[in-house]
Amino acid sequence: MSTSKKFVFWQNMVSFHQSCFLHCLSLRAQVEVTLVAVTAMDEKRQKMGWKVPDMGRTRLVVAPDEATINEILEASDRDTVHIFSGFDREPHFKNAFSYVIKHGLHLGIMAEPYDWLGLKGKLRYVRSIYQRQQYGKKIDFILAIGNKGMEVYSKAGYKREKLFEWGYFVQDMPPVTADKYGPFKVMYAGSLLPAKGLHTLVQAWSRLKREDIELNIVGEGPEYPTLKGLAEELAARNVRFSGFEGNEKIRALIGEHDLFVLPSILKEGWGAVVNEALIQGTPVICTDHCGASVLLGEHNYSTVIKAGDVDRLADEIDGRIRAGKTVESIRTKIRSWSECLSGEHAADYFLDIVKSVYQGGTVPRAPWRKKMEA
Repeated sequence: MSTSKKFVFWQNMVSFHQSCFLHCLSLRAQVEVTLVAVTAMDEKRQKMGWKVPDMGRTRLVVAPDEATINEILEASDRDTVHIFSGFDREPHFKNAFSYVIKHGLHLGIMAEPYDWLGLKGKLRYVRSIYQRQQYGKKIDFILAIGNKGMEVYSKAGYKREKLFEWGYFVQDMPPVTADKYGPFKVMYAGSLLPAKGLHTLVQAWSRLKREDIELNIVGEGPEYPTLKGLAEELAARNVRFSGFEGNEKIRALIGEHDLFVLPSILKEGWGAVVNEALIQGTPVICTDHCGASVLLGEHNYSTVIKAGDVDRLADEIDGRIRAGKTVESIRTKIRSWSECLSGEHAADYFLDIVKSVYQGGTVPRAPWRKKMEA
């Protein structure tokens, strides 16, 4: 590859959690970025007022017809790398994936781990081995998202030198000034679904026999009546439910809280709300089923617990309440650490990956790993 580089990303939808990475990548010298997406955003985000994010100089192609897809593919040269989100799973881009394979073009994959849990998880493992046997020699690298990404694709037989840790990256946002006084405030934001494990959070919260605390659950979903009923049945104190808010409002609310909890009990590929909390300087508790758990530890005053462990969750929350509200000095340290999650760092890391794959040299470390080791 020459010093100029062309990257074509194929996604089912414009990913808000990769947009700042693509924005920063597109602004680099001698770099061209194209994002091809089936749709700009889903209906739920449209109703919430979300807009397509600023993609810098990225060429955005939405809902392309077959002729446009062929034009993009035929324009490929030896400096072009195609990065697909997942393994040939998007029907709209199946022919494009086959074209890249057939013509031996540079190929990368950006993928969350498959759902490894239960009997279906074993079947997905077998399918992953089949995909590796079918495409493995043609794939130059895999950007493996989350704490399980490297594990599941290594287990499927991909060579270690083809696997690189990857994550989600969100736009920076000015921090919100949190109230120094008042109750200790804990927050969850997201869909109210069984997989999110919110019943474990309500159960843990019900064990905290205090009045100077507040749990805010922000979001909508089919679990709402069950969770509200559970909170009433267990006499959980000061639990408040509110509907969906826009992303900027959610992030501001997170900054006003002393702790954010993501208690997922099933696969959570990443959990970008963890990034959003850290950027606001708010400590996080999440489970080991959350991909973003790779970010957490003493270095950012956060904790990872086993999924479904109500006792541990209750103890962790109780310990933090006893220690007092999250003070500004701690928030400043968390915000400082979270700078490694910026789009700029992601772009640097991606270009280092490309260089190591196609030119050889040092295998790069994910920016959060480098920060932890510093």
